[in-house]
Amino acid sequence: MIEIIKQGIVASRPKQMYGWPGITRAANGDIIVAASERKRHICPWGHQVIIRSTDNGHTWQLPQEVYNSELDDRDANIVTLKDGTLVLSWFTSDAFIKYHKSMECTLIAERAARVTEQMRCELLGTWMLKSYDHGENWDIKPLRIPVGMHISPTQLSDGSLLSIGWEGLFQNGAQKALCCYQSNDLGESWSKTFTFECPQKDGMPVLNENHVLEVAPGKLIAMFRKCGDFLYQASSSDYGKTWTTPQQTEIWGFPPHLLKLGDGRVLCMFGHRRRPYSIRGVISADNGQTWDINNTFTLYEWKDELDMGYPVSLEVAPGELLTVFYCNRRDEATPNTPEPWKTSNAPEGILSVRYRIR
Repeated sequence: MIEIIKQGIVASRPKQMYGWPGITRAANGDIIVAASERKRHICPWGHQVIIRSTDNGHTWQLPQEVYNSELDDRDANIVTLKDGTLVLSWFTSDAFIKYHKSMECTLIAERAARVTEQMRCELLGTWMLKSYDHGENWDIKPLRIPVGMHISPTQLSDGSLLSIGWEGLFQNGAQKALCCYQSNDLGESWSKTFTFECPQKDGMPVLNENHVLEVAPGKLIAMFRKCGDFLYQASSSDYGKTWTTPQQTEIWGFPPHLLKLGDGRVLCMFGHRRRPYSIRGVISADNGQTWDINNTFTLYEWKDELDMGYPVSLEVAPGELLTVFYCNRRDEATPNTPEPWKTSNAPEGILSVRYRIR
């Protein structure tokens, strides 16, 4: 079903992890991948970088740091707005304070000791930065997004921005809910448009990391992650003002990334985190109403079990796709076992596959 053209590496550095990428084509034609550069999956050194290609994704420049707070800046996303503005988004976490498995636990403890309640109030949350020159320079002060943890926000055909995520996530004692927010002034202000009907576990909604795709003017589909389970899907026919109740699909994996192809089909890429660990995709020919599960394809596969996934895709030429994703082994070492990044020849970092879907 697919024809692999080329496998590659977007970013890889010794003793560094790159995680949870985003991808876009800037208005000047450059392809830009955003990622969180860091030491480990959970650590205080996460910061936001972009990696640029000026030759349609064949080669990549060195990572450029865009944002680095005292806490952990995670899950990069990047989108090009209709006016050419680039929006980089992420969320900031202090989970490393309770993390004790790292080999650098002493350094983490030292960093954690510097965290104050004022820092938490100022830095925790979901954020976005704008660039008006294709990512060469960025605003100094980020704008706060009320909700969203992975691929957020999305710009709709009416110009509004939309973001879905857990409300109250960064507020101690606040009730958590899965909500949709919209902005009509490019992120300067936001209003809640909808609260999803979603079961909870331990006080948290069971659905989280999501992606929203506008398949026709005002008609949206949203895919949600449910850890260790199938993807869930909801739809809206009024630009996200109301949504259907999320329903389980037949797609096992997480999290999702949706792309409308030039031929009208919709592609859903996702990580398959059980053996064989792999990057997989499935196609819909009816704007996400049904998915061709029987022709699910594997784009990339590993022999070992590892920290991986979060694929995002771009159609770089008619019928030709580029999907990027991350691979990390630095958190997989256990006492009395070899360090896996020293024993495996398989590449780590942000990896890429260029391919065609027949």
